[in-house]
Amino acid sequence: MDLWQEIHALSVSIRRNQEETLAELRALREELQREVRTRLVERVLLVVAFLVGLMGWVRP
Repeated sequence: MDLWQEIHALSVSIRRNQEETLAELRALREELQREVRTRLVERVLLVVAFLVGLMGWVRP
């Protein structure tokens, strides 16, 4: 293998590594967004349950 072929092979390897890293980052970002949405839904449901309980306590 001459020098140019080695440089090209290294370039391809670096590009593939970057693509894999970006794919992993996208997957992590999507997972984080799902977790944030889940926590938001849990908080909303907790507030709704609290309000329903409070309404039942105030007006039996």
